[in-house]
Amino acid sequence: MINDQNLSEYEILLRLQAGEEDAFRILYERYSRLIYGNIMRFINDESAADDLLQDVFVKVWEHRTSIDPSLSFAAYLFTCSRNMVFNFRRRLKLEIESAIHLADESVQLAESVDSILHKKEVHKLIENVISQLPLQRQRIFRMCKLDGKSYQEVAEELQISVSTVRDHIVKANKFIKDVLMYEGSFSSLLLLFFYLSIS
Repeated sequence: MINDQNLSEYEILLRLQAGEEDAFRILYERYSRLIYGNIMRFINDESAADDLLQDVFVKVWEHRTSIDPSLSFAAYLFTCSRNMVFNFRRRLKLEIESAIHLADESVQLAESVDSILHKKEVHKLIENVISQLPLQRQRIFRMCKLDGKSYQEVAEELQISVSTVRDHIVKANKFIKDVLMYEGSFSSLLLLFFYLSIS
C-alpha cells in the first residue's frame, strides 16, 4: 500500500497512470469532499451530487493515462465536475420538457381510457396489478406514483434510503409493464402506455 505522505501529487499521478488502485484511492480520499462541495454549489441535490461525484472519478480512472501529472489535478477535477454538472442540467432540462409533453399526452390518454372503459374497471385492473407486488414495494409505489410524494419524502417517512426507494420504483415499474404487456388486451396496452409516461 502506498504511503501518500511520502509521495508528491506528481508521483501519485504517475502511479495512477500505471493503473495502481492505491494511487486512485489516495486521490479520491484527498479530493472527493472538495469536488462534492463544488457539485452541490451547482445543483443542490445530494443524490444527484453523489452520482455525479462517482461519475467524475470513474472518468478519472478510465482516462488516467491521458492525465498530465505536471498540471494541477485539482483544476482537472473542477473542470471535469463542472462539465458533468452542465451535461446533467442539460439532460434534466430535456427530461422536464419531455415530461411536460408526456403529461399532455397522458391527459388525452386518460380521456381515451375513460371513453373505452368504465372507471371502476380501470381502477380494478390497476389495483390487481399493483396488489401482486411485495407489500413494501406496493406501499412505496402508491406513495410515489399515486400519492405524488417525492422519493425523499417517502424515504424519510419509511426511514429508508432514497436509493432504496428508487430501486423499489424501478422494479415495480418493470413488473407492472411486464404484466400489462403480457395481458395483451387493448385496455392493458393503454394502461401500459400510461405507466410508461409516468415511470
